[in-house]
Amino acid sequence: MIETKFKQTEIGLIPEDWEVFSVGKDCIVKARIGWQGLTTSEYLETGEYALITSTDIIDGSIDWKTCYFVSKFRYEQDVKIQVQENDILISKDGTIGKVGIVRNQPFPATLNSGVFVIRAKNDKKQKGFSLAFVSDYFREFINRLTAGSTIVHLYQKDIVHFKFPLPIDTYEQQRIATALSDIDALISALNKKIEKKKLIKQGAMQQLLTGQKRLTGFSEPWVEKRLGEIGNLSMCKRIFQEETSESGDVPFFKIGTFGQQADAYISSTKYEKFKQMYRFPVKGSILISAAGTIGRTVVYDGEPAYFQDSNIVWLAHDEETILNAVLYHVYHIVEWNTENTTIARLYNDNFNNTVINIPVSLSEQAAIAEILSDMDKEIAKWEVKRTKCECIKQGMMQQLLTGKIRLTD
Repeated sequence: MIETKFKQTEIGLIPEDWEVFSVGKDCIVKARIGWQGLTTSEYLETGEYALITSTDIIDGSIDWKTCYFVSKFRYEQDVKIQVQENDILISKDGTIGKVGIVRNQPFPATLNSGVFVIRAKNDKKQKGFSLAFVSDYFREFINRLTAGSTIVHLYQKDIVHFKFPLPIDTYEQQRIATALSDIDALISALNKKIEKKKLIKQGAMQQLLTGQKRLTGFSEPWVEKRLGEIGNLSMCKRIFQEETSESGDVPFFKIGTFGQQADAYISSTKYEKFKQMYRFPVKGSILISAAGTIGRTVVYDGEPAYFQDSNIVWLAHDEETILNAVLYHVYHIVEWNTENTTIARLYNDNFNNTVINIPVSLSEQAAIAEILSDMDKEIAKWEVKRTKCECIKQGMMQQLLTGKIRLTD
């Protein structure tokens, strides 16, 4: 790898022997035209001809497992949107600007009206052009397009203005594509390993947390208990929006930020007051989401934090019947009886009447928890490796797709 000299262009500094390309000048953009639009009744669960929608575009590729199918007639209706290997697909509805590169296409596929397909006019440049759409150049283009607006649709008249730099030499484009493809392959292999380990853990939970498989040395009975028999469903005191701020002393977690980074805060004074006056989880309590995606869990670490009432709850109990270390895993196999209004919700009665099967012996519970915890640690170890590889990929993209570092023989 060598450093290189740069020249000033309309999109900034690029290597002297690179060129500025544009979608409008160098690419063909196609999409399903209006009168060929599909109705949801035409979406088939099985078939020979896949239908790619914007929701199937995930992390730079196509999730073929989530695709619907369409009839042969609908597939053949427009040959220009019949998907090909290395096609660049862009979401134009929903989350606009998501990019998926078609690789390892398992069956014939077409597009619904929410996706563009972009192809280089020169076939030899297709792989190289795909690099531009996973680069910072494209993300910045979409950000500029949507900044300060309520835009909910990406139009062809907009996408044609995207400009990007690439080596004139297609061989160098291929070198960059190969380097990034290699790291993608490593990340894909890690994803498969992680998924396999998660499936193994899921199987272990189904056996160990139902008594189907007993650990050696334990013979005491198991009992069925309603959660309401074990403890009290609890939640924090209500916090109103005007009591929060965008920065502050104590993070306030809402259902949308539960298990993630808080985007609201409350004062330490209010936190200490409410913590003393009202219900509050103890360290080790298993917090659970009662709205939206039901059953997401977080182990409360004891650090200052406050949680949205009714949407984030916990079972207050003394651990004489069930250890929190086991309850955490039990929540992951429970089939919650939720009330469906506009969103799924876990109401108090639903929670309290949920029946679980547990060992009477706390020692057996601890042994089960240790096995499952070790599995979690193993999964986390591989997830850390994946994250490191993803960071390496981002660094490679930043260097290789700007020409700051050049690949040479």
